[in-house]
Amino acid sequence: MIQKSILDLIGNTPVVELTRLAKKHSLNGRVFAKLEFMSPGFSKKDRIAKFIIEQAEASGNLKPGMTVIEATSGNTGISLALTCAIKGYPFIAVMSEGNTPERRFMIEQFGGRVELVSQHPDSPPGKVTGKDLGLVKERFEELASELNAFKVGQFTSELNPLAHYTHTAKEIVQAVPQLDAFCDFIGTGGSFEGIAKYLKEQNSDIKCFIVEPTKETHIIQGGGYFKKVPFERVENCDGRIGITCEQTLLWQKEILTVEGIAAGISSGSNMAAAVHYLKENPGKSVLVLINDTVLNYVSFYARGGHAH
Repeated sequence: MIQKSILDLIGNTPVVELTRLAKKHSLNGRVFAKLEFMSPGFSKKDRIAKFIIEQAEASGNLKPGMTVIEATSGNTGISLALTCAIKGYPFIAVMSEGNTPERRFMIEQFGGRVELVSQHPDSPPGKVTGKDLGLVKERFEELASELNAFKVGQFTSELNPLAHYTHTAKEIVQAVPQLDAFCDFIGTGGSFEGIAKYLKEQNSDIKCFIVEPTKETHIIQGGGYFKKVPFERVENCDGRIGITCEQTLLWQKEILTVEGIAAGISSGSNMAAAVHYLKENPGKSVLVLINDTVLNYVSFYARGGHAH
């Protein structure tokens, strides 16, 4: 089918059962991976970028010629830069210098502007902390006020989880109707909240787990901020699974080498959590998102790609 725009290709990402990985590690159960990196902007953030921008257009909050601005670790910035390029809006991504340069490069290649914020003196280089996010937020608010720009607000907008509730979750149920569990690394919490809410409406027995790093200082970009987002609902969460950086990198590597799936780092956290779930619940089925691509982390591996 011929599409009118690259934005029409966002969504309907494939689901793959990780049978080779399950066999190699003798996992008693089934693991399904939804390949969000196969979206045009190479991450699950394409969904919220398109959804929020189109909702803002429809409501009149985003008018022709307005600048769009967002505080981002990179993936949302890439997706917004792509969306704004198609729709004709100037876009500014405010992000920490601790994020990988590949993401900055992609934003700029799509025509966006990157406003880079220096890391907090207490933060390890290349590891974005809550203090770094605070500095990013300050600069974001300053620029938005100066330019009278449209603020996307992925950490606060209910449109974030609604995008995943409306689209991603329904695709999951169509692909895997008999699902027992869902594990999701939490950044903004949008994908977890939107998907978990829909899954539990379909079947309250489906267990939904938030995945987090065990330590506040970690290598996993785009999440693990140890903050509760406004749209996170206790009733949709059956627990939290803590994953170490070592586990994350181990299982990311397994996804790549055993299944041939070009998964980014946080996807390794999701896989580690799925393995943890199956060890405690043998014979069950669990689904994870492959959030983005390993190509966003080439500089991390060029520096050695270590957990510490």
